[in-house]
Amino acid sequence: MVIAEISVAPLTEGVSVSKYVKAAYRALENTGLKIQLTPMATIIEADTVEEIFDAALKAHRAVVEMGAKRIITYLKIDDRRDKKVKMEDKIESVIGK
Repeated sequence: MVIAEISVAPLTEGVSVSKYVKAAYRALENTGLKIQLTPMATIIEADTVEEIFDAALKAHRAVVEMGAKRIITYLKIDDRRDKKVKMEDKIESVIGK
């Protein structure tokens, strides 16, 4: 299982960028992957790293298609190979039951 954190936002479109973030988020929703919105980024869960890269590209392109002139996309990937770990498992290991 691969878990990633992504944040996509334009730099030159003013103070509020929520409409751009919304477009990126909708693009992620349309991938069919498990996603979780947080105040600062979106978490994605997939079977392969290729699915993560494809989803990130779709989110980035959604902001490009809105006409943004400069976009910063942050992508952090946790590609754990020794066992399957889901988003909830990572949270549970910190907070417990």
